[in-house]
Amino acid sequence: MSMQTFNLKMLPGVRWEILRTLHVAGHLGATESMCMRVVDAAYLGVTRDSLRDQLDYLEKRGLVAIERPELDDWRAALTRHGTDLVEYRIECEPGISRPECFAPRT
Repeated sequence: MSMQTFNLKMLPGVRWEILRTLHVAGHLGATESMCMRVVDAAYLGVTRDSLRDQLDYLEKRGLVAIERPELDDWRAALTRHGTDLVEYRIECEPGISRPECFAPRT
């Protein structure tokens, strides 16, 4: 399998790890460095630029809000919609590898 194919296949998982990290960070959100440490523990080869690409993707889907200071790390936080997705209150569209929830639905 080529490196590019591997990278494309791992993107949905990277997106889920970013969302989980931001959920744990709460309303203050997390910096890209914080997200990078979590993602790097699960997926080798993720660069700062590819992490930013995934943050952009999640922002376009309305799941995160991003502050982009010119001289500092980006900071992202979940939107209401992003929180609902991570907490399994809404359906997850393709593109994010959210594990199945095993709790009974009410």
